[in-house]
Amino acid sequence: MTNIQKVRDVMMSNFTKVDGIMKVSDSLNMMREKKINAVLVEPRDENDVYGILTLKDIARKVIGQNRKLHEAHVYEIMSKPVLSINADMPIPFAARFLTNFNVSYAMVIENNEVTGMVSLNGMVDRWID
Repeated sequence: MTNIQKVRDVMMSNFTKVDGIMKVSDSLNMMREKKINAVLVEPRDENDVYGILTLKDIARKVIGQNRKLHEAHVYEIMSKPVLSINADMPIPFAARFLTNFNVSYAMVIENNEVTGMVSLNGMVDRWID
Protein backbone atom coordinates (compact mmCIF):
# COMPACT_ATOMS: atom_id res chain seq x y z
CA MET A 1 0.00 0.00 0.00
CA THR A 2 1.30 3.45 -0.94
CA ASN A 3 2.05 6.00 1.77
CA ILE A 4 -0.08 9.06 1.09
CA GLN A 5 1.53 12.39 1.90
CA LYS A 6 -0.43 14.43 4.40
CA VAL A 7 -0.50 18.14 5.12
CA ARG A 8 1.63 17.62 8.24
CA ASP A 9 4.39 16.25 5.98
CA VAL A 10 4.70 19.49 4.01
CA MET A 11 3.53 22.18 6.43
CA MET A 12 5.71 24.98 7.75
CA SER A 13 5.90 24.42 11.49
CA ASN A 14 8.07 27.52 12.00
CA PHE A 15 5.27 29.94 11.15
CA THR A 16 4.99 33.41 12.66
CA LYS A 17 2.06 35.16 14.34
CA VAL A 18 1.75 38.95 14.55
CA ASP A 19 -0.59 41.46 16.13
CA GLY A 20 -2.96 43.25 13.75
CA ILE A 21 -1.95 46.66 15.11
CA MET A 22 1.62 46.14 13.83
CA LYS A 23 2.71 48.52 11.07
CA VAL A 24 3.01 46.92 7.65
CA SER A 25 6.59 48.20 7.39
CA ASP A 26 7.55 46.34 10.59
CA SER A 27 5.85 43.14 9.48
CA LEU A 28 7.52 43.33 6.06
CA ASN A 29 10.95 43.80 7.67
CA MET A 30 10.30 40.78 9.89
CA MET A 31 9.13 38.71 6.91
CA ARG A 32 12.29 39.66 4.99
CA GLU A 33 14.52 38.72 7.95
CA LYS A 34 12.80 35.35 8.39
CA LYS A 35 12.54 34.79 4.63
CA ILE A 36 8.80 34.06 4.81
CA ASN A 37 5.98 35.14 2.51
CA ALA A 38 3.06 35.09 4.96
CA VAL A 39 2.23 35.53 8.64
CA LEU A 40 -0.82 34.67 10.69
CA VAL A 41 -2.56 37.58 12.40
CA GLU A 42 -3.64 36.83 15.97
CA PRO A 43 -7.33 37.12 16.89
CA ARG A 44 -8.08 40.19 19.03
CA ASP A 45 -10.17 38.21 21.53
CA GLU A 46 -12.00 34.91 22.00
CA ASN A 47 -14.77 36.01 19.61
CA ASP A 48 -12.36 36.88 16.79
CA VAL A 49 -10.65 34.63 14.23
CA TYR A 50 -7.18 34.43 12.67
CA GLY A 51 -6.26 36.51 9.65
CA ILE A 52 -3.33 36.23 7.26
CA LEU A 53 -0.96 38.77 5.75
CA THR A 54 0.92 37.82 2.60
CA LEU A 55 3.39 39.61 0.37
CA LYS A 56 0.61 39.70 -2.22
CA ASP A 57 -1.59 41.66 0.23
CA ILE A 58 1.21 44.19 0.73
CA ALA A 59 1.77 44.50 -3.03
CA ARG A 60 -1.91 44.93 -3.89
CA LYS A 61 -3.25 46.90 -0.95
CA VAL A 62 -0.32 49.13 -0.03
CA ILE A 63 2.22 49.46 -2.84
CA GLY A 64 -0.36 49.12 -5.63
CA GLN A 65 -2.48 51.84 -4.03
CA ASN A 66 0.55 54.08 -3.45
CA ARG A 67 0.14 53.98 0.33
CA LYS A 68 3.01 54.28 2.80
CA LEU A 69 4.21 51.05 4.42
CA HIS A 70 4.88 52.84 7.71
CA GLU A 71 1.37 54.35 7.82
CA ALA A 72 -0.66 51.20 7.16
CA HIS A 73 -1.50 48.64 9.83
CA VAL A 74 -1.64 44.89 9.27
CA TYR A 75 -5.34 44.73 10.24
CA GLU A 76 -6.19 47.14 7.39
CA ILE A 77 -4.85 44.92 4.63
CA MET A 78 -4.90 41.33 5.93
CA SER A 79 -7.27 38.69 4.61
CA LYS A 80 -9.71 37.34 7.14
CA PRO A 81 -10.79 34.72 8.03
CA VAL A 82 -7.93 32.46 7.00
CA LEU A 83 -8.76 28.96 5.81
CA SER A 84 -7.85 26.13 8.14
CA ILE A 85 -6.97 22.63 7.08
CA ASN A 86 -6.55 19.43 9.06
CA ALA A 87 -3.01 18.09 9.40
CA ASP A 88 -4.25 14.61 8.36
CA MET A 89 -5.68 15.73 5.02
CA PRO A 90 -4.00 14.08 2.02
CA ILE A 91 -2.04 16.55 -0.13
CA PRO A 92 -4.14 16.12 -3.32
CA PHE A 93 -7.30 17.11 -1.43
CA ALA A 94 -5.50 19.96 0.34
CA ALA A 95 -4.25 21.34 -2.98
CA ARG A 96 -7.77 21.15 -4.41
CA PHE A 97 -9.22 22.79 -1.29
CA LEU A 98 -6.90 25.80 -1.50
CA THR A 99 -7.33 26.21 -5.25
CA ASN A 100 -11.14 25.99 -4.92
CA PHE A 101 -10.94 29.11 -2.73
CA ASN A 102 -8.24 30.73 -4.89
CA VAL A 103 -5.85 31.09 -1.95
CA SER A 104 -2.22 30.07 -1.57
CA TYR A 105 -2.05 29.53 2.20
CA ALA A 106 -3.99 27.88 5.01
CA MET A 107 -3.30 27.40 8.69
CA VAL A 108 -2.90 23.80 9.79
CA ILE A 109 -4.97 22.51 12.70
CA GLU A 110 -4.19 19.46 14.79
CA ASN A 111 -5.87 18.64 18.11
CA ASN A 112 -7.72 21.98 17.96
CA GLU A 113 -4.39 23.88 17.88
CA VAL A 114 -2.72 25.85 15.11
CA THR A 115 0.39 23.79 14.45
CA GLY A 116 1.62 25.29 11.19
CA MET A 117 0.88 26.82 7.84
CA VAL A 118 0.74 25.17 4.45
CA SER A 119 1.13 26.72 1.02
CA LEU A 120 0.50 25.54 -2.51
CA ASN A 121 4.16 26.25 -3.26
CA GLY A 122 5.21 24.09 -0.32
CA MET A 123 2.95 21.26 -1.48
CA VAL A 124 4.49 21.32 -4.95
CA ASP A 125 8.03 21.72 -3.65
CA ARG A 126 7.78 18.76 -1.26
CA TRP A 127 5.54 16.52 -3.38
CA ILE A 128 6.82 12.96 -3.85
CA ASP A 129 5.40 11.34 -6.96
